[in-house]
Formats: sequence, C-alpha cells, structure tokens
Amino acid sequence: MSATFTRITAPPGNSATAGSAPPSARLAWSTLVDAFEAACLLRCASAPALSPVMQYGQRPTHRAFTGPRPMVEFSQPSAAHRMRHLLAGLDIPVEEETVTAGLRRRYTVHRLGVPQAAQAEYAATIDLAWRQGRSALLSPVTAGTSTVRHLWRPRLAAAAWSAVLLAAGRHVRKHILGVRVTDQDLAGVLVRSAHLLGATASLDRRSGCFLVSVPAGADKRRIMQGTEFRSALASAS
Repeated sequence: MSATFTRITAPPGNSATAGSAPPSARLAWSTLVDAFEAACLLRCASAPALSPVMQYGQRPTHRAFTGPRPMVEFSQPSAAHRMRHLLAGLDIPVEEETVTAGLRRRYTVHRLGVPQAAQAEYAATIDLAWRQGRSALLSPVTAGTSTVRHLWRPRLAAAAWSAVLLAAGRHVRKHILGVRVTDQDLAGVLVRSAHLLGATASLDRRSGCFLVSVPAGADKRRIMQGTEFRSALASAS
C-alpha cells in the first residue's frame, strides 16, 4: 500500500502517489490511520546515538547497516516491529539492527533506518500524517462534519494510544493507566484521543516528561477496548 496523497481541490476519488506531499495534499483516511500511528511511534522513539560504537569500543557482532542510516531506536521489540510493519505497508523500505549496550545492566536496542533514496518520501508521509491526523483530532468543529470523518476520528485516536502503549514509558498504578511521553504535542493528542474513545485523561508535567493518565475502571477499559484491534495487529506484525 503506497502512501496516497489526495489534493483538496481534486474531485472525490482522484489521488496520486508522490515522493513528497504538495502543500494542498491530504492522505486518504485508510492510509492516514496507519501513517499517523507510525508518526506517534516516531515521537515516542529515541534518537540514535551519534557514535555507532557500543560499550568497550566493540561493534555488535550482528550485521550492521550498509545502506540505511540510523533513524530511531526503540527499547521494546514490539514497538520496533510495529513501526517496521507500518512503514512496509506504506511502501517505505526499512531495516532493523539490534544492538546490545550497558555495563552492569545489559539491554537491547532496536535501531531502524530508512535508505537514503526513500528519505524524502518517508519524511513527507510522516510529516503530512502527523499534521493531518493531529488537525482532525484536535479540531473543535463538529457540526456539519461528514459521516466519514466521524467514523475515522476514533480510529485515529485508537492509533495514537496503541502507539504509546507499545513504545512510551508505562506508569501503571492501581488507580490509573499512565504513559510518559517527552513530546508535548503528542501528550495533547493523547488527552483528546482519550475523550474521543469515551474516556477522561489528565495531563501532568513531570521532570523531563509529560504524564498522561486515565483512571482505572471504565475509562481504562474504554482505552483498552478502543486499541484492542490495533493491538492485535501489532502482535501479528
């Protein structure tokens, strides 16, 4: 499934695939949800270290990248696999490298990279998906909106929560379901997305991050039920 850009001025059904999105372009809804989930995963990921050298000055024993440059790193393999699956669905090539780091406490990092030739299409797709998805979720305008938009907005909300539940820091307590994110825009999207899924979320600033939390009980169940389908996709990817 290639990323499909549709000009706002084009008649319904007219679309074109491009390596970069024109200013008036929009992604088709079905493509937007997956691309928006990838954008949310990206905002949860860490930037790779500047140096590829691991602890003790040793390179990892597995095969390193030959073409793609490092893009992002995930500590959770399920998040890395999901990101790779979503980009593959957008026809964006990606390779995964697994490295081990740490001294006393060893840990595994999953590093994803996109080949140079696909960087422009990748950047355009993710940027457009984030802007279009965020606008659709945060827009206060509801009167007169189409049935299609009412149908797809909860799916965008579920995609955002599915991404952070996979890739962000969990803050689980008996009375809340919480996630820690460093991106303020993503935190705002999560609060709005919780509302669209029928739940109430609160936002608190913590040292170095934002904590988005949902009360346990009915609110937590609505979030988990809303993301159940996408979570199943993530498990299968």
